[in-house]
Parts: sequence; structure tokens; C-alpha cells
Amino acid sequence: MRRWGRVLRKPADGVVDLPAADDLPVPIDLTVDEVPTASDSTIERPVELEVAPSTLRARACTDVSSQQSLPTSPTASCSQSDRPIPIHPHISTSFHAKLRAGLKESATAAPSLVQQVQQPSRLPTINRGDGSAQKRSACTLVWLRPFDLRLHDHPALWYAASRGCPVQVVFAWSDAEDAALGAWQLAGTAAAFWLHHAISSFSASLHRKYGLSVAIRTGDTVASAVLAAAQECSADEVVTSAAFEPAGPAGRESEAAAKNTLELAGIRFRSFNSFLLQDVSKIHVDMGTYRGHFGTLTPFHHACMSQPPVERPTAEPAALQRMDRAIGDEGLDALGFARMPVRRDGSVLDWGAPIQAAWDISEAAGLATLRQFLERGGGLDRYEKGRQLADASAVTRISPYLRFGMLSCRLMFYEMKAAGAKEKSIVYWRRLVWRDLAYWQLSLFPRMQHDPIRAHYVGQEWNQDQHALQCWQSGKTGYPIVDAGMRELWSTGWMAQNVRMLAAILLCEHLNMHWVQGERWFHHTLVDADAAINAMMWQNAGKSGLDQWNFSMNPATSGKNMDPTGKYVRKWCPELAKLPIKFLHTPWDAPEHVLQEAGVSLGRNYPRRIVADLQAAAKVSEDAIRNQRKRALDWSNDQGYDLIVLPRGSTLAHDGQKFRVFTVPKYRSAVRSADNVDGGEIRSRPAKGQRKGKNKGKGGGMGFDARASTRPGDTAGSEPYFSSSAAAKSSHQSVLYEYMKASGG
Repeated sequence: MRRWGRVLRKPADGVVDLPAADDLPVPIDLTVDEVPTASDSTIERPVELEVAPSTLRARACTDVSSQQSLPTSPTASCSQSDRPIPIHPHISTSFHAKLRAGLKESATAAPSLVQQVQQPSRLPTINRGDGSAQKRSACTLVWLRPFDLRLHDHPALWYAASRGCPVQVVFAWSDAEDAALGAWQLAGTAAAFWLHHAISSFSASLHRKYGLSVAIRTGDTVASAVLAAAQECSADEVVTSAAFEPAGPAGRESEAAAKNTLELAGIRFRSFNSFLLQDVSKIHVDMGTYRGHFGTLTPFHHACMSQPPVERPTAEPAALQRMDRAIGDEGLDALGFARMPVRRDGSVLDWGAPIQAAWDISEAAGLATLRQFLERGGGLDRYEKGRQLADASAVTRISPYLRFGMLSCRLMFYEMKAAGAKEKSIVYWRRLVWRDLAYWQLSLFPRMQHDPIRAHYVGQEWNQDQHALQCWQSGKTGYPIVDAGMRELWSTGWMAQNVRMLAAILLCEHLNMHWVQGERWFHHTLVDADAAINAMMWQNAGKSGLDQWNFSMNPATSGKNMDPTGKYVRKWCPELAKLPIKFLHTPWDAPEHVLQEAGVSLGRNYPRRIVADLQAAAKVSEDAIRNQRKRALDWSNDQGYDLIVLPRGSTLAHDGQKFRVFTVPKYRSAVRSADNVDGGEIRSRPAKGQRKGKNKGKGGGMGFDARASTRPGDTAGSEPYFSSSAAAKSSHQSVLYEYMKASGG
């Protein structure tokens, strides 16, 4: 692999040595100590790579978590927005780790647009005249989490107000617990930058309305930080919002540890669910009657409907009683979420600036965005016809507000209901159910961020061309609609769902890159990075999830549908701006004189396609999946469906059984070994006349589902039944529509 042109020495001091923003190659992929200075003229800038399908055949990757996920050489720079861009995960995470250890200098990013409430910079000691600790009256400590940063529909705040005693609000954090998440830590990501400003905004709102503010407390563990704060304010009860991630400072493990620690100290503990519509730990699907495959939307939604109705949101508390004297506050900057590297010349590499410029990070903005979308003539009325547009002109852009709890999902549910969302767009109506489904899956498969849910897919062959991965990450694949989306992501921390799906298909299907590589990049660059939703999407894109994507999207032709005017591509790929719309999305089709007139030189100021023969490239990834399935014949039934063991607590009556999950038809028809009960090829779907009636899925086990089939209109996890080859030719768009209809895309 290409490296930098010469060996770079580690700086003698603790200052990050980074080049000027205009000189940065895109993306950066060096440790902080290796980044060259702006004057370094020996930097190697390799030319664009055009990958032939044959080069995509890869070595086996049996343990992706142990590999370095990022490339080691920068690619040639192409025209970029003149705004700063985020630094690379490999740098920002390393930088944050060294910042924690006091080995690096940093500077605070631009302050929040909402003025942060100033707090004491150190913990105060409260003494009486006789030198003993001053006794305080009992209070309620509200433990703020990274996913409940709002005043409206905040059950913990509401409960604290109802007690009629002083209230102290605390945000607790543990760098050690966050670092233990490894590649999935929050520190150093775009989402952490958002969280910094979300806490600042919430604290300002709390102060304006109640005269309170958020105290920041850190500790070796979150539990110890919460306990110390509770004891300092003499809290007799701690209340918080229930967590649904498995681990980390925002996870169930930290919550359970805090509960035990507090109760041992004689302090009561109470948590409330307001992050999801349902408490997904109570959802058990009925697999005795066929309503769809396990883990897909329909059986999950049916199980949700058997639960009590979604609780109605609460209003903001009318009043919160202040304490006589606030407890110590380490200050928001102690979290380090918005600390930016300092170059050797003293200037700051503020990669958060374009994110802050692109968003209003406040609860008020989340509410306003939702209500503008739902009002008559708003985005909801255009959603069905325009949700595929890359410029997000017909969607809400509320995902980061939901992710950090700045917008209540319960309030959203009832306001959608009042606006007639179900009648106007069933796709949009199901978005929140889809979100609950992702967290239900994460609760059942807590390692799904890095381990295939279809465990027998471990060991699948993947392409390990790091340069190709880097081209994808930095928006230099040669496919304009994908490149525009990836550049928007890198600059603003967001892109529309259809563009995310297209980018995922290019990475997994056409480049045969491990889905974890894409998941890691999204985790680092998305402001709405969500452990459950991100993992579920990438597992399905990589075909190892419960609901394999049974559709494809062509990066060469999708641009015309997603960006019919070309405005989106011209914004994010300005080097193509002068191309006529006829060739804007397929510049390789443009005659040479058209390219010259537009100032486009393929391979120089805009890359050639990273892979030209998409069909041949897709076959490589398909063969890798087929070969892996052949190595694990015990994990498919006699119709070729993959099998998994259903986790404890997932179903009403089938926990612990081998059960079939949706498998794309082209994989079910793979050839099995000679000892197969059918003597060779796995049988495909039964003929139309052979399909049976009710209870298709009844009777679990290895082949319980042998008669099941689907018809047009079946939802996620089902394959539409096409009776003619002509219909099959147009199946990709039909299947995509049905999937999006089911999933809320």
C-alpha cells in the first residue's frame, strides 16, 4: 500500500502538527503524530484508482473487528467546499485518547449558538461555621442521559417536579466506559460534537424557564459520578430515562450499576421509558402464525399492537424548585466533545464548524422542524412522491433530534396521528415502529454492531482494498450521486436515507467491502449516529441481518431519480457543475469536447468510476455469500432459508429453536451438497398453485416454514411473487418500494 513519501518524525512537543485546511488531503488517515506540516512538499498524492471486477475477489476476513478499518494512504484531492471538513476517525479518536491522558493540546470549538450557562469551574466545599458539612434538605436528582435532552415529555423531570422538593439536574459521564466501547466510542465523533451543543442548549432552556442548569460530573464510572452528585446534594431519590443500548455510558449496564450503587447507599432509584414508543424488552413476537419472517417489521408491529397504547406525552413541568446552592460543576468542556486539534502554528482545525453552520441544535428547532413538516402544505403532503430526493426537500431531517431525545417520539407519534400521517403516507407513519424494531433487535443481539446476526456468515470473503474504501469514504467513487452524498455526510453529518442506502449498496454489493467498514464510517461521521439503526441497516445491506435487502440500486442511474435537476450534485461536486444535466450523473458517457467545455478531466479533477462493470462486481459479492453458505449447510433448511437460533425473550413460544429467517431467493437456489435430502439443488419457492393457506409458519424448527411464500404487497422481509419474466426485470424498483413502504424509508 502507498504511504507518505517520507518518514515523518513525531513532534517534540504535545501540539498536534496539522497542515492548513486547504492543504489537507481528503480524507486524512494518519495518527495525530504522523500528520505532516503544510510546507511538506513530499506528500504523495496517488492517482485515482479504477478497480476491475476481478480485483474485488478478496482474502477471507474472519475477524473484521481486529483489522484496521481505515486506509493508510490519502487519495488525490478533488474540488471541495471551502468549509472545513471533519478529521478522520483514526485521527480524532487517537487525538481524544491523548487529550484524555493530557498528552495533547486543544482548543474549544466555536461556542454554541445558545449561550451556555456558566457554572463553577471546580467543586465547591460547603461548610458551616463549626467546620462540619452543611446539612441540606432532601432533593431529587435528575440524571440526564445523552438521549433525553428536552423539557417536553420528560417523565423524570415531570416526576421530580411532582415531588415538591428541590431538583438538581446532572449529566454524568465516564471516559473509561466510553473508551471501552472501542471503535464504537462516542468521543471524537460528529455525534459527540452534536451532543456537546445539545447539552448546552438544554441547560440554557432549563435556566431560562426554571433558573436551573445542568451540572457536568465525570468519574471512573458513570455510577460513581452519579452517586457522588447525589450525596453532595443530599438526594433521597435519583430519577432518569431508561436506556436501551447494551453498554457504554448511555447503556443498560451503566444504568444497572448506578441503580445498585445508589440503592446500596440508601438512595432510591427510578427510571422511565420515553426514548421509544414501546419498552422493547416486553415485545415477544408470535411465530406460530405466519405474519412475516422473524425480525422483520410485520410480526414485530403486530406484537407491538398487543401492548398498551403508546403513552401520551407530558407537558413541560410548570415549575421546578431550585436548590439553595447548586452542587459543583466540572463544566461542559470537561467532556471534551467539542475539543479541536491545534496545529503547530497555533491555529485550530475546527472540523465542527460546518456541522454547526448546517444545524440549529436546539429542542425548539426539533419541534419546529416536525411541525413545519406536518402542517398543511408541508413536507408530509409531498413525502410519498418526493422522499427519494437526495436534497431532502420532502423529508423532515429530524433524525438527530430524535437520536438525542431533543424531540419526543411519543409527541411525534401523536402529532403525526393528528395530522393524518397514516392516511397520507404509511411509509412515514411507520418510521417510529421501524426505530423500535432496531432497538428490539439490538436488545436481542447486543453484539450486532460487529458480529453477523447470521452467525454462520462469519468468515465470508471480503474485499480488503483500503484505497477503494477510502475513495468511498471521501466521496471519490466516480459516481456523482454517491460522491455528493458522502461529501454532504462528511461536511454536515447527515444525508438522506435513500442516499445512505445507495452508498451502502455500492460498498457492500459492488465493492464487496465488509458492512462493518461502512457502519464504522457512519458511526463516526453522522450527527444522528444511532447504535441500533446504524447496525440494523448495515447488517441488512451486508446480507447478514434479519431482513436481507432484496433489492439493488444502481449508482449510475439512481442520480436521475434522486437528483433530477442536478442541483444536489452540483452543490457537493462543484467540479461537475458545468456539465449539462444529460451527463451530470454519468460523466463517463459525455463526449470529450463536452467534458473539456465543462472543465472536467476524468482521472484528474474528478475520479474515474471505482468499478465500471457493476453486474460483474455484484456477482463477486454474491458468490462470496453463496460460498460461505455452502460452508455452513447445517444453518439452512431444505428450502435454502438461513436458520438462526431465536434468542431468549424474543418470541411467545419459540425461543431457543432453530428458525428460518428471510433469505433472498437467489441465495436460496444455491447448490447444496450431495447429502441434501432433496439430492442436490435446494428447492425454490413452491409453485403458485401449491401455496397453502393459514398458519404457514406454524411449527418451528429446521424446516417448519417449507410451504411459506409471499405475494405482491407483502412487507419487509418478504420477496414479491412475480409470475412473468417481464415483471421480474423491473423487480428491483418494486421490491425497493415495498421495502421502503414497510420500513418507513
